Amino acid sequence: MVKTAIHEHAKINRTLLTDALSIFGKTLTHRIETRTVDAFGVITGISTSDTSFSGDLQFGLSLDQKFISSGIVEVGDGVLYLHPESLTTLPVPQDQIIDGSNIWEIVSKIEAPELGGDVTFYTFRCKRRINSGDS
Repeated sequence: MVKTAIHEHAKINRTLLTDALSIFGKTLTHRIETRTVDAFGVITGISTSDTSFSGDLQFGLSLDQKFISSGIVEVGDGVLYLHPESLTTLPVPQDQIIDGSNIWEIVSKIEAPELGGDVTFYTFRCKRRINSGDS
């Protein structure tokens, strides 16, 4: 298999994102749940697959206000910033992001800007699960 070269500008942006995540990011966990159902549609089992990665999950006062003012996210939502090579499988709606004792559910992908046809980073809208980190 031949690996295609990444556009030079995209490579620079990815390097800058890697540097920023090494300073501001932290280790998070991407959890994928797979549910099995019987012939009647009753859930008979749930299996999970966890993968650790480095990313940045912003919420509360840390949240970029442009997302709220434009209506992309609501107050209380979180925004996950992800390097394109952090995970082999990108999060999809209903996947979970675990940050300490808090569990966030992926709602949607917000953006994936490209330079020269290569994605520089991903952002996802997340909602915190109720009681996930409450004591």
